[in-house]
Amino acid sequence: MAYTNLELAFVLLLLGAVLSGPMRSWRSAGWTAAVFVGLSTVLAWSDGLKALLGRETVRAFIVPLPTFGSELAVSLDPLGGGFVMLITGVSLLATIYSIGYMGSYRHESPRRFYSLLQLFIAGMIGVVSVADWLFFIVFWELMTLASYFLVTFERGDPKAVRAGFKYFIMTHVATAGLLVTAVVLWRSTGSFAFEAHKSGLALMTVSFRSLLLALYLLAFATKAGIFPMGDWLPDAHPAAPSGVSAILSGVMIKLGAYGVLRVFWGMLPDIGTRGEVMTWGAVIVFLGTLSAFVGGLAAMKENDSKRLLAFSSISQTGYIFLALGIGIAFAKSDTLSSLALLGLLGAGFHILNDAIYKSLLFMNAGSILYSTGTRDLNKVGGLASVMPLVAAAGLVGVASLSGLPPTNGFASKWLIYQSSISGGLHFAPFVAVAVVAFFVSLSTLAYSLKYFDTAFLGKPAAETRRPVPVPGTMTLAQGVLALACIAIGLAPVWAVNVIASVFGALPAETFKVGRVGGLAAIPAGGAVPALWSPVTLFGAFLLCFFIAEMIRRCGRASVRTVPGWYGGEEHADDEVRFRAQGVYSPFNEAFAKVYPHVPIPRLPSLGKLKSVFNLDSWLYGPLLRGGGKMVDKVSRSHVGVPQLYMIWQVAGMIIVLALLFVLIR
Repeated sequence: MAYTNLELAFVLLLLGAVLSGPMRSWRSAGWTAAVFVGLSTVLAWSDGLKALLGRETVRAFIVPLPTFGSELAVSLDPLGGGFVMLITGVSLLATIYSIGYMGSYRHESPRRFYSLLQLFIAGMIGVVSVADWLFFIVFWELMTLASYFLVTFERGDPKAVRAGFKYFIMTHVATAGLLVTAVVLWRSTGSFAFEAHKSGLALMTVSFRSLLLALYLLAFATKAGIFPMGDWLPDAHPAAPSGVSAILSGVMIKLGAYGVLRVFWGMLPDIGTRGEVMTWGAVIVFLGTLSAFVGGLAAMKENDSKRLLAFSSISQTGYIFLALGIGIAFAKSDTLSSLALLGLLGAGFHILNDAIYKSLLFMNAGSILYSTGTRDLNKVGGLASVMPLVAAAGLVGVASLSGLPPTNGFASKWLIYQSSISGGLHFAPFVAVAVVAFFVSLSTLAYSLKYFDTAFLGKPAAETRRPVPVPGTMTLAQGVLALACIAIGLAPVWAVNVIASVFGALPAETFKVGRVGGLAAIPAGGAVPALWSPVTLFGAFLLCFFIAEMIRRCGRASVRTVPGWYGGEEHADDEVRFRAQGVYSPFNEAFAKVYPHVPIPRLPSLGKLKSVFNLDSWLYGPLLRGGGKMVDKVSRSHVGVPQLYMIWQVAGMIIVLALLFVLIR
């Protein structure tokens, strides 16, 4: 029996979880996990490329469950292949990063981290490589449970424990809807297969189908961190170790978008009416736009480096849903198929780009925490002098996040703007969406500058300990991701070709490729054409820089270093340092309540339940106190007189004989 490489990759991850568990050395466990994750990545990429570039489905039957109309089988199509490559690639770099980062957790056991980490990766691979809803939910739960224990890795921190509880409750409430939908369609069709459920949805009334689709969307939007369902994200991502945060934000929340694609792009256009498809596309666009707007404004006022990036994830996932919704809304239209493809390409490209630069930035924020011992941007500064390579990687990351050319972030946002503007010519509300998307880009640039400026520029802060350099594995992982941001930004046509394969389309339907790798958008639905040539722009930038440098050298201007001038008064540098809390403070005060944080209500019944199981309070305690009082009374007879002790013995014998006489008779 032949096995697929993806099956072998899954087995290797399970084996790595078992072998790294007993290890007591963080370094040994880390390198062991990195080896197994690396081998799994190579195997997964081989099948992923086969599915993606060959535009075929890699299949392998494993275990049948005829009683439930289900089967465990590998079914890796181009969409799943693209996600498998993304999951394993980011996870490998996060594992390498963790080798150095987790060395600071010497009081904890490695088995609680690396075993769970590999199970987490295995669960994500399973989600995107099956075509059966029963096993989809099984792997979805494996992914969720493993990530929950990783979020609560610092068990001694009450905030981490509460963040994990919030994540567990919110995601499982949403997953319950997914389970209900799967069971309802199983009762209707007798199978858990994707195709069977697609047929089951087609046979239902529009109202009942809409209810099931709403449950699908609730589950996937919650996992993706879409506002307001994703309120768990700003608490859970900062609580987790930074390598795990990179995976959570980089790839795990992207599986929410994967689920939306499976249902609303892979099923709905074939079974729903044109109005139905347009309606659900508009709903997804609205959720994405709201999430992008609220998440961006919330990130601007955040001073915790990892919480800032978590709110940014809410915002950037909103961009993805915005583009997905446009692609879905026009998927049923024969005359606007190029417009639908433009939206899907923008969403797919932004999934790739956000996975790269967001995992990079969470690793970067982890480097700040490792070096200084704090996530508070008010208490750090001048770190570029301590870790220049990490600062350079962070600069590339914030430039990509902000969508500055010629980084990869600009290329995907350019596609999203194109799709929203073109869609607005056929559905007017999408014009407002485009305006909001432009505004969110400005807020993204604002909080990106706040993050980089307060952490890496200026003078070192006096509030924290002396910064220490980070280990080489942490720098290496960030360097690879930073290079990927630049490479994809300079050659977006390669990425667009690959992403088009995910959707079974050709880029020529939407773009013309220039001589130097530029992209010229074919007018979709009468939109104004657009052109983007990053190599040309980058070449012009280098030319201008070279000319400016030549002028500077020819002028032979002297350079001198002088202390800062503070209006004629003497102040210590730290007294006049502009802290993160002061950046955009008037704007942040105006939008202070834009993100309504709703805490989890405390259940009063839990206190009563706890008292029932507290045996010390109602059983052992009273018995101990009663016994103590009895012993105290008996102890009074110990007066040291032998004759009195003899009287007690005789009295005791009389009582025993009397009892025996009564019982025997």
